[in-house]
Amino acid sequence: MHKVEKAICKAITGTEFEGKTYIVGGFVRDKVMGIDSDDIDVVVALPEGGLKLAEFLHQKGVSSRPVAYDNFGTAMVEILESKVEFVMTRKEIYQDKNRKPEVENGTLEEDVYRRDFTINSLLLDVITGEILDVSGKGIDDIENGVIRSTSEPDLIFREDPLRMLRAVRFASRFGFEIEEDTIEGIKNNAAMLQHISWERKRDEFTKMLTRKNPIPAMKMLIELGLMEYVVPEILEIIDVEQDKHHDLDVWNHTLRVIENIRPTFKLHLIALLHDIGKARVKTEDKDGIHFYKQETVSADMAEMILQRLKYPNELIKEISLVIRNHMRLKGGGETTENISDRAIRRLMMQTGDALDLLLELIHADNISHARDYSLPRQVPNFRMRLEKIKEEMKGKMMPLTGNTLMNYFKLNAGKEIGKLLDRATELWLENPEMNSDEILIKLDQEVQNGKQ
Repeated sequence: MHKVEKAICKAITGTEFEGKTYIVGGFVRDKVMGIDSDDIDVVVALPEGGLKLAEFLHQKGVSSRPVAYDNFGTAMVEILESKVEFVMTRKEIYQDKNRKPEVENGTLEEDVYRRDFTINSLLLDVITGEILDVSGKGIDDIENGVIRSTSEPDLIFREDPLRMLRAVRFASRFGFEIEEDTIEGIKNNAAMLQHISWERKRDEFTKMLTRKNPIPAMKMLIELGLMEYVVPEILEIIDVEQDKHHDLDVWNHTLRVIENIRPTFKLHLIALLHDIGKARVKTEDKDGIHFYKQETVSADMAEMILQRLKYPNELIKEISLVIRNHMRLKGGGETTENISDRAIRRLMMQTGDALDLLLELIHADNISHARDYSLPRQVPNFRMRLEKIKEEMKGKMMPLTGNTLMNYFKLNAGKEIGKLLDRATELWLENPEMNSDEILIKLDQEVQNGKQ
């Protein structure tokens, strides 16, 4: 028995809450599946039962002071460092296009059938430990690997369209199949997702990409017609043929990169969007297929997509920077023989802390090309050179600033100073041993000779 179960059980024995208090949802599902969980929701089969039990436990010293949400009849407390939500058995009435339901007290059966899927509708009696399967399908569906709506799919998904994304997430997470009527319900109601906030869609999308293998979820989003309302730009790269360096179209290449990259949310998101602009820049001539400037267009599109999904600005900047630079080692050769030390130093300066993410993307991209054009050793070789250059550059910084150049050349801030600073940086990257005077002399000579 979970420590929170024990605490609640002990506190309510012999009270009006005995026989009326159940743990519900993901915790019970995971218990049946043999998965540890701390995600505890408690339903109380009494009018205002959730609020009353939360206050009772606080008065008994079992929980923290409740944070009550009277409109929903719910309360949040903390018990033994675990957050627990208490609700009454309820029925919810959703008005058209309004995601905030009207909540009324309901029976245990009504509460079960308002939930999303049978696997999430099981109840655990806190006193007896008995698991109740009111729908009669919850345990069977867990054992058979089925995602099924608790009641009529159209009703379930129209009440809260986000449930369609949850169906995909659960199917992907557990390797379950979505039942046919539930699939039809999703397809019929996919357009309802446009009424859901981008923040809520982002949260479900993030959970999918956080999984070790998000590919099944991405495929399901497309097959069920949901991707159009999450990242519609992905639909543009399906069936887009590529050049000789690839044996897959853009979308299937993208999936291969996701498969080959280290499984973290951030890297999955980077891999998913790294070629998102290819359909918009594709050209074809006698020399074959081309995707000129695709990294720039892809980075701009990724930035727009992530802004729309309300991701944090710092994450957006980092992902855009990585995608914008992911072609930088192309033509460098497997041994990096065509990449100069100066180019490596420049890349270090321009990408900063994002360099490691960039190299992870480039490596996954390289090994996802057609066999004859795969470069499995390029990034490992690059990393060896990178470490050597990092060691050589320890404690060294570009010695000039814009102010120094303004004073030396008697210029005001503007484009000319920007050009001079860029050139000064180039000179220093060629030879980090140069001091400020040496760089200024070289710059002055170039200005006198009309090169600047």
